[in-house]
Amino acid sequence: MDNGQLLPLLGGFALGAALGGGAVYAWVAKRLKREHERVVHVEQSRQLGAQQLTQARKQVEQLQRECHELRLAVRPAPRPAPPPPAPIDAAEATRRYVEAKLQPAAPAEEPKPFKDTVVLPKSQY
Repeated sequence: MDNGQLLPLLGGFALGAALGGGAVYAWVAKRLKREHERVVHVEQSRQLGAQQLTQARKQVEQLQRECHELRLAVRPAPRPAPPPPAPIDAAEATRRYVEAKLQPAAPAEEPKPFKDTVVLPKSQY
């Protein structure tokens, strides 16, 4: 090989390496730009979420304050004490006691130990 053939070969190799390097650089720069945009978008979303969280907390605090104020405003008034029962004289108390003893007590119905058996038609099971 003489210099006439070696020089174009080296020049082609250098040109190919430069073009390949430029293509790789463009591809990597494009990917880095996309990743940077993605990171910026995520950061903006995070900040927006933080702002919305802060606003929501403020709204919750305000609603809690308003509810507390309304509870205080609507608090029921204390009920008056019930009037004392009217005194019953001894004769009336004796009459009521005798009437209660003279009336026979109603027989108490015994509770059933088991529930009544009910036969279901075939269409229900």
